[in-house]
Amino acid sequence: MKKKLLMAAVGAALVAGPMLAAQAAPTLYGSFHMSLDSLDNGDSTPIAGVGNKRGFLSSNSTRFGVKGDEDLGGGLKTIYQIESGALAADTGSGGMGGTLRNTYIGFAGSMGTVKFGRNDTPFKDLGRKLDNFNEQVGDARNIIGSGGANAWANWDARVSNMVRYESPNFSGAQVNVLYGTAEGGTPSGAGTAATSINPDPTAGTVGDVVSMNLLYSSGPMFVGLAYEKHGTTTNKQETGMRLAGSYDIDALTIGLFYESLSDLEGTASSDGKTMGLMAAYKMGNNKIKFHTYKADELKNAPNTGGALMAIGVDHSFSKTASMYVNYATADNDTNASFVNVASNNGGHGNGVPLGAADKDPKGYSVGMIVKF
Repeated sequence: MKKKLLMAAVGAALVAGPMLAAQAAPTLYGSFHMSLDSLDNGDSTPIAGVGNKRGFLSSNSTRFGVKGDEDLGGGLKTIYQIESGALAADTGSGGMGGTLRNTYIGFAGSMGTVKFGRNDTPFKDLGRKLDNFNEQVGDARNIIGSGGANAWANWDARVSNMVRYESPNFSGAQVNVLYGTAEGGTPSGAGTAATSINPDPTAGTVGDVVSMNLLYSSGPMFVGLAYEKHGTTTNKQETGMRLAGSYDIDALTIGLFYESLSDLEGTASSDGKTMGLMAAYKMGNNKIKFHTYKADELKNAPNTGGALMAIGVDHSFSKTASMYVNYATADNDTNASFVNVASNNGGHGNGVPLGAADKDPKGYSVGMIVKF
């Protein structure tokens, strides 16, 4: 009898094994990103207590997270992710109590993926798609998402209290849609001139956000279109449109970016346009990268445009470890002081605050990234 019970227990364990395997163990992931930066805001008059040129050891969006899923059968599974982004490895601040990054629960199946919680917008996703200087000195968010205004945060945001749908891939095409409720509050990395994406930036009146993109990839070609609208009950609803594309020619990748923003911060006719050109060339474990952006002046404000240029070299030691050397410079029109070069303008690292208008910031950076 005991032998029969033992055999039955072993059989039950063998049967239960695949069932338990369906409950995938949580995956721990993250990245350390440190850089040594030399930044100059281009102002000959030092800012009190800050100066105009400084060196930094920067922790650029160093983070960790936990994610996983559970098979529910019939091709459906639950998904979850918790990601913390306040690991300041240079100063020892932050940690488990830091601001959460993309954090959600949801479902995934043959009809697509639905997420509930906090996540980047599809509008932001397209802006990050072609940026080889993401979270580095020269980050494109120093100029895109502003159209000549004072803050990028309204447009390259991570929205709280949101629901996001991601469609399956249909022959290379995918649609992503996000809706952030009116209770969303301030996104991480919000700027000073426009402090949030959900509440109205000017009057503080609560509104919602709608963001979507259409992405298409086929062989060496990529094309993306994105649209976003910020709700308000008192002022004009600011809207944005992005169009981006890239093409691979052997080891060379060339990309173009166009952005049009309207009624910025709820102000009628406060419209701006930004265009960008980027290129990258791979040679073994090395990649030479370059991009340049030009933001036109606002429709209702002369000489409020600017430009950004960055060039750098990446070297990959392995699939998880790499380093880079970057140089970036910016140019502000006579009535503008919004284009910076530091990674902190994208919410990452440290930087010297911008001074007066019509200045040309610049920066050098050597960084290392280790992912796990």
